[in-house]
Amino acid sequence: MRSRYLEALEGDRFGELPGRAYARAFLRSYASALGLDANLFVAEFDEQLPEPEEPVEPAPRPNRRLGRAPLKAAPVAAVIALVALLAWSAWSNDHLGGGTAVTPPPPKGAVAAPVVHHVGQVKAARKTLRTTTLVVRAVGGPCWVQARRGGPNGEVLAVRTLTAGESLRLAARHVWLRLGAPWNVRVQRGTHVVATPAGTRPVNVVA
Repeated sequence: MRSRYLEALEGDRFGELPGRAYARAFLRSYASALGLDANLFVAEFDEQLPEPEEPVEPAPRPNRRLGRAPLKAAPVAAVIALVALLAWSAWSNDHLGGGTAVTPPPPKGAVAAPVVHHVGQVKAARKTLRTTTLVVRAVGGPCWVQARRGGPNGEVLAVRTLTAGESLRLAARHVWLRLGAPWNVRVQRGTHVVATPAGTRPVNVVA
């Protein structure tokens, strides 16, 4: 141990020593040479001059600008890819002949052809409907009516009770009717009135 370090150690001028670790080592050697308890002196040294705590460096804050850059770059990359795809598609259609033919718009001033309604055909259809429709009208009071196609075992077309003023219209041909009160109804197909048997009992009529 150099004499100047020894003098600094005896004068408690620990700042003149080369370092804290050397000061503790010198102090331990000096106490052992004198026959003293080296651990006691080292402990007192550590109490008077505790080892300074190393400052904790704060964690670096994330760079928000760097974090947002990919978000801004992603839409730009998508737009560039879309433009490139459209350009390639247009080029392939023009050079490879794979495009779909586009029908040119009609010239300005052109008028669509009017739809011709055949008035004669419409009138004829209405006349045929009027002449073929079977009408059962309650003129005197209520009447229960059952209508079947073709006969008593045919398809049921209607089953209902007509009140005074109500009518039942059937477009089918060859209709079989069961009338609960025939005296209260008038059966007519077109301009032809179908005769119903007289009486006060239900009757069957084919019209």
